[in-house]
Amino acid sequence: MNINKVKIKFSSKKYKSSIDNLNFKGIFEPTQTSKELIKLSTKYLKNNQKILDLGCGGGIVSYNLKKNSLGQKFYLSDISLKATQIATKNLEKRIFNSEIKTGDCFEPWKGYKFNLIINDVSGVSSKVAKLSPWFKNVPFDKSEDGIRLLSKVLKKCKNHMAKTSYIFFPIISLSNVTKAKKIMNKYLKIIKINKIEWPLPIKMYKHQKTLNLLKKRKKIDFETKYNMIVCYTLIVTAKIK
Repeated sequence: MNINKVKIKFSSKKYKSSIDNLNFKGIFEPTQTSKELIKLSTKYLKNNQKILDLGCGGGIVSYNLKKNSLGQKFYLSDISLKATQIATKNLEKRIFNSEIKTGDCFEPWKGYKFNLIINDVSGVSSKVAKLSPWFKNVPFDKSEDGIRLLSKVLKKCKNHMAKTSYIFFPIISLSNVTKAKKIMNKYLKIIKINKIEWPLPIKMYKHQKTLNLLKKRKKIDFETKYNMIVCYTLIVTAKIK
């Protein structure tokens, strides 16, 4: 089959079904960011690719990208042993050509090169993470800027990419977006940036004083409109320079 003629469309219905079918108990659950990463990277699928699912959690990205069998091999890793154990069980529900490893960033993949890297390792300011319900019992970025993990990924991804490879990654506005953009522009050629706005959960409004202070110090970013606090996520598509 001619890889240029392969056309695959993202299915919201199938994505929702995968959320219902897979187990994420005790690990970081898929978010809108996960969905957008899947939706975007689906457009870049071709035959016989090597695809890295970085920060795989329960394997939601690979599970959905495998909906169409194009002979790809999937590589999944997460710093959490519990996550990779759950991902292994989740992916047993499908016939998979895959490797799953536990480790930080690219450490498990020395000497490996990939056609696509889908990075779901995102961060928020550590001061936000400690206040939020999102990171209970799961690893989070320990830096006040919230971009330490992303910075590590962007600095090292070129060692695992060819000129024709693509990387997809999120930047969350509850981190230092300006600093994150400087780092990504230093190491990568940016192809596209999609901006997704989302309302801050009501439970976080009691911490508005702290959030306002962090914004004033340019550690995070958000807007106040419609009597709501509106945050955003940048979903970036990039190649190496």
